[in-house]
Amino acid sequence: MLTLILLILAAGGIVLTAYAAAQQPQHVEAALPGAALGLTWRRAREVSTRNGPRVFWLGDGDPTVFSRAYRVAREELRIAGFSWGTAQPNNGMLQPVCWEDPTLPGITLTTALADAEEALAAEDARLADEAAAAKRDADRLAGFYATDSRAHIEALRTHLTKLDWAWSKGKAELAAAVLAEPPQYDDVPTIKAGETARRLVREVDAAIARVRERIAKDPSRDWLTLAQDPDVREAVHEATQILSGRDSDLATVRNDSGWGKSHSHAGHVLAAEKCLSVIMASQALAAVHRHRRQLPDALRMRIFGAAHF
Repeated sequence: MLTLILLILAAGGIVLTAYAAAQQPQHVEAALPGAALGLTWRRAREVSTRNGPRVFWLGDGDPTVFSRAYRVAREELRIAGFSWGTAQPNNGMLQPVCWEDPTLPGITLTTALADAEEALAAEDARLADEAAAAKRDADRLAGFYATDSRAHIEALRTHLTKLDWAWSKGKAELAAAVLAEPPQYDDVPTIKAGETARRLVREVDAAIARVRERIAKDPSRDWLTLAQDPDVREAVHEATQILSGRDSDLATVRNDSGWGKSHSHAGHVLAAEKCLSVIMASQALAAVHRHRRQLPDALRMRIFGAAHF
C-alpha cells in the first residue's frame, strides 16, 4: 500500500512540475528567430538593472533592416527590449541590442516583431507608390516635350555634320555625349538632353553670327572663309605662338613687340591651344593681321597671301 501511495504522489509531482513550467514566460532565447530584423542574435550575458533582471542580446550583421524597423516601429520594439547599445559599457560601436525581460510573456516579443514587419511592409508600399507616381509624372512630362526634344536632338546632329568646323573641341565633346545618351523610353530623349542640344546649337549659331557680322562690316577681311583652310589654321596658330613669345610683358610696355593691349589676353589663350578650330582661327586671323609685320615673310604670305601681305 505504501508503495502505491508513493507512486501516486510521484506522478502528481511530475504533472504539477510540467504545469508550472508551461506557465513560465517564454524567454527570448526560445522565441527570437535566428534572423529577426535581418540580424543574427546571440546571448551575451545576464545583468541586473534598476528595472530588474535582464538577458542582454547582441544583434550581429548588417543593421539596415533593424535601423528602418526601429525608425518606423520604435515604441513597439522598445517595449520588447530592443534598442541600440554597445557590447561593453563606454567602449565599442553602437549596434542593435535586446534587453530581454524574463518576466514578460513570449507573446510580447512575437507581437513586437510582427508589428515591425508590418510597419516595414507599409513603408515599402508607400515608397513604391511614390516612386511609381514620380515615374508617371516624369513620363507625362517627357511625352509633353517629346516632339521638341526629338527636334532639338536632330538639329544638333545635323549641325555637327554640316558645320563641324564651327564647333570647339569642348562643345563637340559635350554634343557627342548628348547624342550618345540613351532615350528615356522608346525613342524619346530625356528633357535634359533635348534642352542641352538646343542650347549648344544656339551658342554655336551665335558665335557664327558674330563672326559674319564683323565680316559684313569689312568684306575684304572674311576671316571666317579664310580660316576654313587647314593650312591657314596651322599657320595662324604658329603666328599666335610667335607673337605671344615676344609678349612676355603682356602688353604692359609699349615696345612694338608682341601683342598690343587689345589682343594680348586672347592671343595668349589662342597660342596655348593644342590646335585651332575654324572659329578660333578666324579670331586669331583678325588679331594677327594687326601685328603681321612682326612675322617672317614666308609665314605672313602663307597666312594672308598677297592681298594682305
